[in-house]
Amino acid sequence: MLRFSTYDMIQEMAAVNIADLDVNFLNRAQRVTSFNLKTGDFESLKYKAEIQHLFHRAFFPKFDLNDTMKGQPNIRKLNAAIAKLKKESFVNYNRLHFYNLKGVGPGEATLYFLLDDAHLGGGGSAGVDLVCAGQKYEVKACLVSKDGRSLSGFKLGGTAPVGSLVTELVKYKKELGFTTAGKGENEVNTSQMAAIKKAYPREYAKIEADYGRIAGKYFGNIPVIFINNNSGNKVDPEDSAEKTRQLTGAAGGVVAIKKVTARDIKMQVATQGTLKPMVAI
Repeated sequence: MLRFSTYDMIQEMAAVNIADLDVNFLNRAQRVTSFNLKTGDFESLKYKAEIQHLFHRAFFPKFDLNDTMKGQPNIRKLNAAIAKLKKESFVNYNRLHFYNLKGVGPGEATLYFLLDDAHLGGGGSAGVDLVCAGQKYEVKACLVSKDGRSLSGFKLGGTAPVGSLVTELVKYKKELGFTTAGKGENEVNTSQMAAIKKAYPREYAKIEADYGRIAGKYFGNIPVIFINNNSGNKVDPEDSAEKTRQLTGAAGGVVAIKKVTARDIKMQVATQGTLKPMVAI
């Protein structure tokens, strides 16, 4: 009898406590921002339907999975689907765009979700970020210029030998009297690049031509999917531990799918021992 009374009391206390709980807090705490997924889960089609289902159920329940697409990526169809995802929940689209997987860049999880025949390239696939219906692609999250004519803000892979070109640019930077403290000593920013180009036009042109050849060889014959990665300084307030940035309203879509050649490439800045490209579209 005593045990039964104790049970009743516990039940009554639980009911009272539940009634006093902060519902808004519970809703926020139970909101799914990520899953227990590994990079390897995305490197084949084995769990494709399951992963699409997870993102659909937790992030975009109103999105029609019939709007995912088979075959090769198509810019118009991809951006139409992306627009629907952003309209349903821009916050969740931002989380998908920046989904935290080791060795996976922004936008790659989005392409995996929307392209039925696509899987990520994997660590052993140098220069290949995505394989879709047998076609290899590199994926570059990029910054789009105000006039929409050039893309920047990304690096070439470590296989591109540009160290000697960086050394030359740093030499001209110092000859012009520019100094940068600390780790920036061997970096060249955009204003310094412009000054070098003006003071040493012939030398600059040769360095840029050499860089174009190296970058063109790096890109090779593999088409590149460029995704707009323009973002601000804000972070997702519900995912602050990961410091996930927030895209601008117009960002997140596919800007171009193209094979990049030497004539498309200019130099943007020298940073962290490498040269960032600027690609014309």
